[in-house]
Amino acid sequence: GERMAIILDNRIYSAPTIQVKIRDGRSIITGSSTTEEAKDLAIVLRSGSLPTNAEIIEDRTVGPSLGRDSIEQGKKAAAVGMVVVMVFMVVYYGFAGLVANLALILNLVFVLAILAGFGGTLTLPGIAGIILTIGMAVDANVLIFEGIREELRTGKTIRPAIENGYGRALLTIVDANLTTVITAIVLYQFGTGPIKGFALTLVIGIISSMFTALFVTRTIFNSLIQRLQLTSISIGRLRIFGHTLFDFLRIRKAAFVGSVLVILVGLGSSITKGGYNIGIDFAGGTLLELHFTPPVPVGEIREALGRVDLEDRTVDLRKSEIKQFGPPTDVLIRVEEAAEGTLVGDAIKKKLRTRFASFIGDETEWLRRQEAVGPKIGSELKSDAIKAILLSMVLIILYIWWRFKQIQFGIAAVAALLHDVLITLGIFSLTNKEISLAIVAALLTIVGYSLNDTIVVFDRIRENLNLHRRDSYRNIINRSINECLNRTALTSSTTLLVVIALFVSGGEVIHDFAFALIIGIMVGTYSSSFVASPLVVEWQAASERRS
Repeated sequence: GERMAIILDNRIYSAPTIQVKIRDGRSIITGSSTTEEAKDLAIVLRSGSLPTNAEIIEDRTVGPSLGRDSIEQGKKAAAVGMVVVMVFMVVYYGFAGLVANLALILNLVFVLAILAGFGGTLTLPGIAGIILTIGMAVDANVLIFEGIREELRTGKTIRPAIENGYGRALLTIVDANLTTVITAIVLYQFGTGPIKGFALTLVIGIISSMFTALFVTRTIFNSLIQRLQLTSISIGRLRIFGHTLFDFLRIRKAAFVGSVLVILVGLGSSITKGGYNIGIDFAGGTLLELHFTPPVPVGEIREALGRVDLEDRTVDLRKSEIKQFGPPTDVLIRVEEAAEGTLVGDAIKKKLRTRFASFIGDETEWLRRQEAVGPKIGSELKSDAIKAILLSMVLIILYIWWRFKQIQFGIAAVAALLHDVLITLGIFSLTNKEISLAIVAALLTIVGYSLNDTIVVFDRIRENLNLHRRDSYRNIINRSINECLNRTALTSSTTLLVVIALFVSGGEVIHDFAFALIIGIMVGTYSSSFVASPLVVEWQAASERRS
């Protein structure tokens, strides 16, 4: 029953009676005699909002030339990677490789169609997600085809061999891909725009690859066998490894010592350098990538930035990071000077535009990239990155514990993941490469990929524990690693080929991202055989000693 006055400039325009409780700050005013009166009251309500200053805490600008070049380089890398993988599959698996290639093309069409349906923008990180999907999509087909080969070697005919091959591979494919989806979802939750695009593309690609591998290829095989009454299908005769009996566990302690030494060298490097080379995403600051034609020596640019006028002061930015970035015409400037919004970046551009006017052609070609991150948002991004990695590892432990019913598998898998991440970070410290949000995305991708590799071995261990109950625990794990050796080598090789294509053809912007993936894939392949599985053996041996 109370009345509420609507006042603007000390004048009461209306004083309606409150008849019901105002919820969520929304209400309805009734009783206006004319439409004009209602419109005037609406204008008063809108005009009464208090003015406020918008504080820019993060600003990112990509020039049209860099955006165009990056997309073209990404497309080229994707095309090269896809061709390499398709040729490899045909050479190794024959006709079955052609079927896998058809599934790969459908997978790519599905991903692009879904992104188009959602109205998604194809960014460079998104293209990186597609390229990685190409490499990882092969894994499901490799698991299936290797399973079919094993069934054929036991003397089965083609139809039951295909049925059993798909049946044996199903749970392994689901386990391996779901754990990667977990890391991608966490990445989407804690990442910014471009990283969210990478994570979304990766999730769509993984789900699509599971569908094409498990349903599309199986439908093709079944249709051919049924309609053409085929009694055999070419699934290739090549094998990287034959029936191996390597004793991986015999050298596990030497492998542990080697891994610890490499990790300590990396940690020692970061300590002596005062920490990792943190990018502006986490440390805050301003980054500019500029294009000069003809090239301007870095020394002259550094000299020009000796006196840069901000609004209230003059600063000396000569000690900032200024370097050639890619071709001689491109220069990268990274400044830690704190200021509001794009103030520092705009002041640098004004200074260089005045000093090197004759070296600047088209303005849209000159500014290739500009980023400004405030210290507050940088700190939040750093915190989110740490949360993303820790949360993904906790979820992985819980998932593997649930699937394998034994906690040691989850602990061993996460220990291998930490091993892979620490070695990758150590190599970045030794090479003085920058840790940015894109590298965090790469680290989480490494976590997913390495886990994929480890779970394939763990699934085989679980299968062999049921098949060879009288054999020793140590022999079963050794047997399982050997049985997965062909699949591990194939998947790692194809994914590595795709990422190398990204590294070579993807351009400077994504160069470090691809470098991190190359290191991670190689280290992850090693850790699945020499870290994760041996840790399970050590845990089992310790449990037996306690009992």
